[in-house]
Amino acid sequence: MTLRRRIILLAAVAAHLVLVVLGALGFCPCGAGPLGPLLLAYGELTGADNGYGFYAPSVGDPPTLTLTLVDDAGRTAVDRLAPKSTREADIRVEDLIEVFHDRRSDDDVRGRLAASWAANLFARHPEARSVTVDMGFHRVPSLVKAARGARTRWRSVYRARVVRPARAGPGGDP
Repeated sequence: MTLRRRIILLAAVAAHLVLVVLGALGFCPCGAGPLGPLLLAYGELTGADNGYGFYAPSVGDPPTLTLTLVDDAGRTAVDRLAPKSTREADIRVEDLIEVFHDRRSDDDVRGRLAASWAANLFARHPEARSVTVDMGFHRVPSLVKAARGARTRWRSVYRARVVRPARAGPGGDP
């Protein structure tokens, strides 16, 4: 490799690393003159604009949804929204849970989602009389606290019990 090619390659690597550092710092090259849109597109294509927030100590586990069914005899069973059919279906369910967990979601939205999820489970489990929707997350202690014996704790953000509506009798009365 010629000296000229080495210098060009070194300059390209250095420019990429500068964009990675700027991306990690949250700097947007949008205002970098006429090169701004080009640098922005390059950063998005290569991932150089990533903030790398997943390394932050404040990043916790994703929210978890627990659906507990109870039948007439008082037996309980835990089920999930959708059986593991495809990764794409799981991602869609995870997105719904994220919307549910979002602090901007009000209780009306959460109540409607909980009722919809319960209706889905009632259709799959005709013996179920109620569904408890419990959405929250596991609070994982820091490594230092875990070394001292601290354990993961569950923090419930939303909890509701949905009871199956009474079935109509032959005359239309429940």
